[in-house]
Amino acid sequence: MKFHRANQVIDKKKLNAQLSMLSASQRIAWAADYFKDGLFALTSAGVDSALMLEHLSKDSHDISVIHINTGFLHKETLAFRESLQNKYGFRLLEFGPSQEQINELKKTKLWETDLQKYSKITKLDPLSKAIKELEVSALLTAVRSDQTKNRAKLNYLDVGNNGEIRVHPFLDWTKPQVEAYFDENNLPRHPLYDKGFESVADEITTTAGRNRSGRAAIECGLHVQNGRLVRQN
Repeated sequence: MKFHRANQVIDKKKLNAQLSMLSASQRIAWAADYFKDGLFALTSAGVDSALMLEHLSKDSHDISVIHINTGFLHKETLAFRESLQNKYGFRLLEFGPSQEQINELKKTKLWETDLQKYSKITKLDPLSKAIKELEVSALLTAVRSDQTKNRAKLNYLDVGNNGEIRVHPFLDWTKPQVEAYFDENNLPRHPLYDKGFESVADEITTTAGRNRSGRAAIECGLHVQNGRLVRQN
């Protein structure tokens, strides 16, 4: 499979083979050099978010970080995001639904009747807006293949729903590897992690649970090619 970048045709299969031989830090460095100002990072300010943000900081990558504020995040998530920004010094670019949309969602409780539409309004549309307004060429994410069946099918280099390139430098990391790295490097965890939340989405759609079992949807659609949410793994 090949895709276009700045009037160049790039062999995705060949690049993925090359990236598979590199470390996460080397993959990030490659993306920073290759995409330059068109490269941004995406964070959820979730349980494992310090992993990528710490890598960006320690290797002195000046990469702006996009965060989707749905308007329904836990207060702990917003506080954690601020602490991560203070610790790692990244430029934060926040996108989300308008206050009018948030008010309407609260009135209708759309998440109870149409979770897909709710996800589109609060996450998918804001990310699409960010990619368009910021002229994003490529987006770094911290997804891992061991998290969901959908993510097990991803490559180090893929194409997102808005035509942007997705780069997944931690795709081959395992949960034990992540845990060990957090312990060895004293990385901060989301405040809800110690309360049994191994994954954190919106306050109204997340409960405590192992892995991603506490979420109303295993995938909200941001990392699924057709943007469809996935309820079960």
